[in-house]
Amino acid sequence: MKIKIIIGENDLGERHIMQVNGKETYRIQGLCECPEDAIIGRDLIDAFDLLNAIKLGYAAGKNGEELEIEEEKNHETNRR
Repeated sequence: MKIKIIIGENDLGERHIMQVNGKETYRIQGLCECPEDAIIGRDLIDAFDLLNAIKLGYAAGKNGEELEIEEEKNHETNRR
């Protein structure tokens, strides 16, 4: 399993994108523009997102997959 964390900035501030095996899984950024969207399960990760991540890692370990973690700094200027 390859996990890639892309750390960037846009006009809303810092944001993190997590890719698992090349697929975007999570996008995390401040909600200062729309704080009313800061609802668990909507724009915030919830316990089910965390549970899915744990299950994914557990299944990869059972299958003997190696864990590879990569971090990339990407200072974007686009909005989202």
